[in-house]
Amino acid sequence: MHFSNLNKVVLTASLLATGFSYADSDRPLLSLSVSQSGGTALNSEGSLDTRTPASQSRVLPIWGDEARARGYDLPEPFGASYSYMNLRQDIIVDKIGFDASEWDAMSEVVKVDVGHTREKSETHMLKLDSWVFPFMNVYGLYGYTKGTSKTVLNDVSIDFGFPVSLAKDEMFELDFKGKTYGAGFTLAGGYNQFFGTFDLNYTKTDLDILDGDIKALVISPRVGYEFVFSPLVSGQGNTKLQVWTGAMYQDITQRFRGDVNKLNLPGKLNDFLSGDLDGIGNIKFDVEQHLAHKWNQTVGARLEVTRNFNVITELGFNNRNSFFVSGEFRF
Repeated sequence: MHFSNLNKVVLTASLLATGFSYADSDRPLLSLSVSQSGGTALNSEGSLDTRTPASQSRVLPIWGDEARARGYDLPEPFGASYSYMNLRQDIIVDKIGFDASEWDAMSEVVKVDVGHTREKSETHMLKLDSWVFPFMNVYGLYGYTKGTSKTVLNDVSIDFGFPVSLAKDEMFELDFKGKTYGAGFTLAGGYNQFFGTFDLNYTKTDLDILDGDIKALVISPRVGYEFVFSPLVSGQGNTKLQVWTGAMYQDITQRFRGDVNKLNLPGKLNDFLSGDLDGIGNIKFDVEQHLAHKWNQTVGARLEVTRNFNVITELGFNNRNSFFVSGEFRF
């Protein structure tokens, strides 16, 4: 019986990694990013033009004018994006207990043996970000997640001196939804067309089936290469394609409590816990669990259509399956 930790929300947050533009002033100009890089033009020799118009001077990022003067290609300082993520992963449930406000022994009487648990979710997320320094982007997140977990109940029984089975080899499905908010930052750097980013975010999610919120920390390192092409849209800077590989780490709240009456429990178990149990008070569930795997691999790509608009997609595999897509505007 699994009560979701909603790491996917956070996964959402992790996959929203923004990047950064970095260059060696003695080399061809490099724009690197997982979210936005600046637009550059080709000079008469067909190479990247490192000249920066004075009109590009902005308050942010701090030290931005100095970086542009040295040949660095910086993105527009502010961004707004919408993203969608679909995520599936395995959960290991260590313990499920029930307790009642007026029946202290309930946790000892009701025994639950849990089998395999698989969770899937969909997350929609809005993000606002800003380049504070040429090498650091900070952002805030707000979104909505809904999903389902499926758990095999090997056996659920009541022991009053002799066991009475309430559920055996039954599938329990749990639907959940909630709002998520959080913040994070991205560090990035590179050399020529090679780049690397490090993204970290922390989020909280309020689920409709739980007391309190779920806290999640997501870390996503990435390394990649950027290809630069002639502009798709005249006057909008070079078209750029970045491809990368990386990994994602998740650390999620692993203990949850909530009211049993918010659950759709199977068969006799539902009749027992939601039925006529007079005098025992409000019944709560208490779940301890952990992710089957904290790390998974990712591959992704970002297409900068113009200096002000780009599209990102990323796939996760090995231990955790995910699909992520995002559209971003910069200004």
